[in-house]
Amino acid sequence: MMTEQATLVLKNDASELERVMTYVSELCQQMSIPPDVEYDLNLALDEIIINVAKHAYPQGEEHNFTVQVALDSREFVARIEDDGKEFNPTEYPEPDLDAPLEERKEGGLGIYLVRQIMTSINYQRVGGKNVVTLRKKLS
Repeated sequence: MMTEQATLVLKNDASELERVMTYVSELCQQMSIPPDVEYDLNLALDEIIINVAKHAYPQGEEHNFTVQVALDSREFVARIEDDGKEFNPTEYPEPDLDAPLEERKEGGLGIYLVRQIMTSINYQRVGGKNVVTLRKKLS
């Protein structure tokens, strides 16, 4: 079984997201992953990467973080590692989707979406770094 993998080093800038999405799309096409699954994978990565870029570091400070991606015919795995402030997305409260819009707390929908899309989300704080591992079973 063929496994494709790469590690991308990104700046904490939302514009870097395009590099990741392009890479994942190319991988999915090489591995004949259906477009709807490719869309879900990119959406989940978008949410986590944007959260790191916007919230992990003090405003205006430039930092690098890594995204490791591995894909084979059975599973997609992405590992996002940053040295920003500690944040565990697995402990983030689920949004109250039944509450009227004007009463809902801002934020949290992206992490909720990631939980719905991915098979699992794992978080660890290792050596002063946030390590989020996203997995999606493909078969």
